[in-house]
Amino acid sequence: MNAPSRFGTRYPFHPYPTGWFVVGFTEDLSPKDVRPLRYFGKDLVLFRTESGETVVTDAHCPHLGAHLGYDSWVEGETIVCPFHQWRYDTSGKCVHVPHAKAVPPRAQVRKWPTAERGGMIFIWHDLDGRPPMYELPEYDESRKIAGAGFHRLHDDFGSAHPQDVFENGVDFAHFPGVHGTGKAISDGEIKTEGFRFYSPVRILPAGYEGPADKSIGSTVESEVLGGGLSRVESRTPHAPGIVTIYYVSVTPVDENLSHYYVHQFFLKDDNCALAPEQIEAFTKLAAEHGLKEQYSDGKIWPYKAYVEQPMLSSADGPILKYRDWYKQFHPAV
Repeated sequence: MNAPSRFGTRYPFHPYPTGWFVVGFTEDLSPKDVRPLRYFGKDLVLFRTESGETVVTDAHCPHLGAHLGYDSWVEGETIVCPFHQWRYDTSGKCVHVPHAKAVPPRAQVRKWPTAERGGMIFIWHDLDGRPPMYELPEYDESRKIAGAGFHRLHDDFGSAHPQDVFENGVDFAHFPGVHGTGKAISDGEIKTEGFRFYSPVRILPAGYEGPADKSIGSTVESEVLGGGLSRVESRTPHAPGIVTIYYVSVTPVDENLSHYYVHQFFLKDDNCALAPEQIEAFTKLAAEHGLKEQYSDGKIWPYKAYVEQPMLSSADGPILKYRDWYKQFHPAV
């Protein structure tokens, strides 16, 4: 449908955009845990120190190349290479070499900037190695409902590019057919502020043909944050006082595979009038539905083509405006 990409992929832009990308879930990484990773075509290692600091570095020890993600261990605030027990601190610098008189001054592994938001662990990626150009916002999620929701890593959605996945938030026409909702319409002003793209959507009840006023249907506030993250807040009249939150990140493993991370949880308004058993019933049903709905889009992404100049209709949302905004996260190559 489009001319072949000069990057050898099905998208006409570089497969590794700029931004914060998820590499794990906070609750899955305990102090002293070590995990091998592979993202952006590079081998990495993720570990948590004994004090709880999360660290991601390049994987291979510069001594003789051992992978720090396999058979290594954490001692205090350092990770220990399994081959010769060189120790690297949270900055990536080697601080101890057994039996040696001194540590080689250039002994260091690259440290990747990290952050934790919404129960997810992020690293900063920039093809040119520049430091983070923005920080992820911190939201008030203190009213989180304990034990509700889910988190999951999908490795079965192919090589979907983050731009393509997050386009769902402005693709109004796909909601009824793919997700079985009523008509989706804009619910206010689209806002583009630097690295933030905000799109409010109203989902009308299935079969509803009346006026689209503010009292009808559910609300979805979709926000894309840089090149690698989408955060969505939604409310439904079926559960007044409850906010459903989704964090979605698409992290390229290489040119042929992306990891799709999703975390769903719920916030309760201070004035929520629902009884505890009503809240439990809603959140359980919403989690089951949310898990299932990941596949509604996920089964399409592996096989779709990217249409660079789409033939849009009046039912479509501000797709081109979103694409124009996202261009800033494509590396200049």
